[in-house]
Amino acid sequence: MPFLISAVAIATFCYLTSAAPFKTGFTIRQIPRDSGLSLNGPMSLLKAYEKYGAQPPPLVKRAALTSTGTVTATPTEYDSEYIIDVEISSPSPIGNTYTFAMDVDTGSSTFALYAPKYGAPGATVTKTVNIGGAIVTGQAISLVSDSTGNSNVVGLLYAGKNFYTNAVAQGLPQAVFTADLKKGAPGTYNFGYVNASEYTGALTSVVVSTANGFWEFTSNGYAIGTAAFVALAIDTIVDTGTTLLLLPTAAVKAYYAKVAGAAYSAEEGGYVFPCAATLPKFTLGIGTYKAVVPGTYVNYAPVNSTTCYGGIQENTGIGFSIFGLTFIKSQFVVFAGTTNPTLGFAAKPT
Repeated sequence: MPFLISAVAIATFCYLTSAAPFKTGFTIRQIPRDSGLSLNGPMSLLKAYEKYGAQPPPLVKRAALTSTGTVTATPTEYDSEYIIDVEISSPSPIGNTYTFAMDVDTGSSTFALYAPKYGAPGATVTKTVNIGGAIVTGQAISLVSDSTGNSNVVGLLYAGKNFYTNAVAQGLPQAVFTADLKKGAPGTYNFGYVNASEYTGALTSVVVSTANGFWEFTSNGYAIGTAAFVALAIDTIVDTGTTLLLLPTAAVKAYYAKVAGAAYSAEEGGYVFPCAATLPKFTLGIGTYKAVVPGTYVNYAPVNSTTCYGGIQENTGIGFSIFGLTFIKSQFVVFAGTTNPTLGFAAKPT
């Protein structure tokens, strides 16, 4: 585990060494720091070999580079993004390592980074990437111009040369990663395995439509509160890089018709409602499974002291619906496979 040395202790040391010979000993306290990253057993052994310039046995290197990974996903304000720590190093999994805060995006294959130390914007560099102990060597990274917006992004589609597909090609134990995100609290992304303790009941799997290259499938309808289920084919993608739940106009209008004081705001470009309003749950059909989004999750963020913006909005002009973070944080989601991808959904412990 890394340790931080007190700045006061360092300053004291510098003063003493410059001012006079030591007359007594002194103590520097080490403080444990949990970075949220994982240096597993094989990686720790590989680190020892590389530190002393020794060639690691092939089995040691293979074990270090084919481990599963678990990384903490911490929400930003209003759960608009869930940020993970990503270790990037060169030329090996150990040397010259830097840690970057990055957003996971299952709606793209882009690995984009604001990192002037690596080169000029527009360039592509190749590095070793460690996400929670899952290691990929030779990962292509696009350098971008600034650190605002979506500049630090880890794309995780099932196709293309992204971290997930590269991890699978390099020996990830299972071709799978999962999202267990939480409302207003840290969650996790797991790579290479499914943690059964993170969900309840059975997993419902659906085949992904690969026509557009997204994690895409068809939901079979919705229900609002305790009302009857409405059959409706909803072509949707599952995207951790989108904050809101974007749906067909009919479903959105039907939802806000059940919310006292809700209305479409031309000024805000979407549906708003009194922050004190009681919001009904919203249920989406996935095969025989009914995925429930609690009503409190639909209260996305305040517009002002009395009015709030809805976490469910229309998908007008996009061409498909998007099950973004408003939905994803209510479910345990499994992203599996590359050539024949599937999605899995289950309820989570309460």
